[in-house]
Amino acid sequence: STLSSSSAASDVYKRQVFIAIMISIAPNFLFGQFNETINSGRPGQSIGACTIGKKVIQIQSGISFNKVDEGMNEYNSFAENTLLRVGILEYFELRGGIRWQSDKIKMSGIEEIQKGISSTEIGGRINILESNGAKPAIGIQGSILLKAQSEDFKREKLGSNFILATENNLTNWLSLGTNWGVTWSGNNSEPESFYALSFSFGISEKFGGFCEVYGSLDDFRVNYDTGFSLLVNKDLQFDFSGGWQGDNDVSDWFLDFGVSWRLDWRNDFKHSDNEGALIEN
Repeated sequence: STLSSSSAASDVYKRQVFIAIMISIAPNFLFGQFNETINSGRPGQSIGACTIGKKVIQIQSGISFNKVDEGMNEYNSFAENTLLRVGILEYFELRGGIRWQSDKIKMSGIEEIQKGISSTEIGGRINILESNGAKPAIGIQGSILLKAQSEDFKREKLGSNFILATENNLTNWLSLGTNWGVTWSGNNSEPESFYALSFSFGISEKFGGFCEVYGSLDDFRVNYDTGFSLLVNKDLQFDFSGGWQGDNDVSDWFLDFGVSWRLDWRNDFKHSDNEGALIEN
């Protein structure tokens, strides 16, 4: 038992060291991609390759409803996700996320309700390469999945998540993003690999949309989602999306609504400096 515990602790340590090494060597060839308008990770399942930029704080929050029907069994879930992103350098950001969830599960006529904080995590993202012509933007994101959950969703030990993300502008209105990742859930020692391919397109200056396929690489599942975003101003965006994760035997769909907001300190500071100069003059 002692050997087993030591081995599990060693595996967690090795994963964390691997992520730390990737983060530490990347700055030798990094770039930053600050956008004049907010660049949110919402909507969709995939993440972007770019960081939010130095002196920027961004909050992405949303609510989702998921319904699964499989014969006589039913699963209904309502969740609220909030992600905080803090730009430390042009090419590096820290992030922390929390998820509150309420599940109603009915199996063989027996109903069970689970409720509480289902996930917490901290991590970082590094933008390695900028997009330039045919060359895609490339980013690496690593996260530690914490054990700070409610009893119904308790994680046995620390988990981790690692994603390689790319973004490429195909035209002036269409872009392609990819994710290739692996997750150690903390509840077992087996990693789970996954992918996402996302096409994003501009409809107007304010409206955008996306279509996405994603799923597991272990048993190669294909899921679908699509949605739209509305840019209210350069620092505020609303979004809506929905998706299908079922097959011939299982009905599994979800709806998601969200908002993204950022505080752009760099421009606020410039504005304040300019005002100060005017006053002095």
